[in-house]
Amino acid sequence: MIKFALDEQATTPVPTVFLKKYMCDAPADYVKVYLYGLCLANAGTQLSDVELEAELHMTASQIEAALNYWCLKGQMKRSGTKYAFIMPDGGVKEEEPKRRRAPLYEMQNFNNMLRTVLARDLSPAELNKIYDYTDVFGLPQDVVLALVEYCVAERGNRISVAYLDKVAEGWAEEGINTLEKAEQKIESYKAVSGGANRLMRLMGLHGKYPGKTEMDLYNKWTEKWGFTHEAIEFVMKGKEFSKDQPFKYLDAILRSLYDRGITSSRKINEFYTAQKERRANIKAILTALKYSRIVVAPKHEQFYDEWRAAGFSQEIILLACAQSVKLGSRRFESVDGFLKEWKQQGLGTEEEIKKYLRKQNTIDRKIAQVYESAGVTRTIGENDRRTYLRLTQEKGLAHDVLLYAAEYSSLKDRPFEYMMKVLNRWAEEGVDTLEKAQKQNLSNLFAKAPSAMEREYSEEEKKKRRQDAYADMERLYGE
Repeated sequence: MIKFALDEQATTPVPTVFLKKYMCDAPADYVKVYLYGLCLANAGTQLSDVELEAELHMTASQIEAALNYWCLKGQMKRSGTKYAFIMPDGGVKEEEPKRRRAPLYEMQNFNNMLRTVLARDLSPAELNKIYDYTDVFGLPQDVVLALVEYCVAERGNRISVAYLDKVAEGWAEEGINTLEKAEQKIESYKAVSGGANRLMRLMGLHGKYPGKTEMDLYNKWTEKWGFTHEAIEFVMKGKEFSKDQPFKYLDAILRSLYDRGITSSRKINEFYTAQKERRANIKAILTALKYSRIVVAPKHEQFYDEWRAAGFSQEIILLACAQSVKLGSRRFESVDGFLKEWKQQGLGTEEEIKKYLRKQNTIDRKIAQVYESAGVTRTIGENDRRTYLRLTQEKGLAHDVLLYAAEYSSLKDRPFEYMMKVLNRWAEEGVDTLEKAQKQNLSNLFAKAPSAMEREYSEEEKKKRRQDAYADMERLYGE
């Protein structure tokens, strides 16, 4: 728990000496810690380490570095985990820092080396900021020089001191406090920066350099997720990257591959080849369903993935499409219905399904003959097929018997219902051949049917229609 307190002589307003002498030269995050801590101290509020990190959007080590900075500057004093703000006793007066910084002329050798590396003169304010790397961050001068030299090599001699601040702070947090560690860090930087820089060129971002975000993402892709640089470039082929956060867009693509366990160039190539084939197959399905716009939608992909997971080949799916179009539907749900029906029938191969369809088409043609003879206009569905098979296979009625009943039923007001009554009665009575059917007293049978089924015909018209029907039956089935 970090505690803040105001000393006895402190006042609530921000000290002028802080505003005029320290704030402008201090790192922005350090100013944030100072002001927020002063606010908490004034209100008598205490926050846990976790709460403070969440409020400031900083890590514990970053907050501690800021507090140590202000202690070094003489603006705070520390006692355990308690930090007290040191406020001026009226007016602005110089404070005595805990560590006395050497005058600029005593740092002449260090200054000259900085000037040589940067190839330009540094202002006193810039030098004071760089001195913080040794006085505040605790980095040796040779480490600071190595840091500056590396940054200049990467960004050029016009690099800002503000950028150097961030790098130096990062090194301090990581404990890069010897020249050997600095050299190892630089080698690591070069590898990551070089790779990230090449990606930026492929994205069309010329004249820009990878920053912390790009470096962190590239390091995550290669070190944590295991992508090679070549694999990342392979993923980027054929893709367009906007200038607005292109690395985050690439990060989303790589994450989708990483979550699938696809990180090598070979696996990525296999995956993209399969994806390309998948889209081509879905487009072939849309074409088979007579779609005018061949655009693959998420709904189409979901149906397709379910069909393939169920074991249906592309050829079988296209057969289902043809059947669906034949019955006047172009919907994926209709195709799905056919596939499920075939699976329930135990049909697993293309040949088995084609054989089933040929048989089904034969049945449909026979049913169509019966309906046409009865004068029935009706779309043939699965219920019609089941009824036909029940009458012909289970009950044993010949196809001619169905046609015979259909011819006479055509005289009725509701021919389909009447025909089914006749056929069901014959099935019960064993009238299974045309000869047996012809011996039935159809006139009496008609008389037993409800009068509501009769059309409004005169007696003369009824007699003529019966005569015509008998003539047609004689022509079709007579001896």
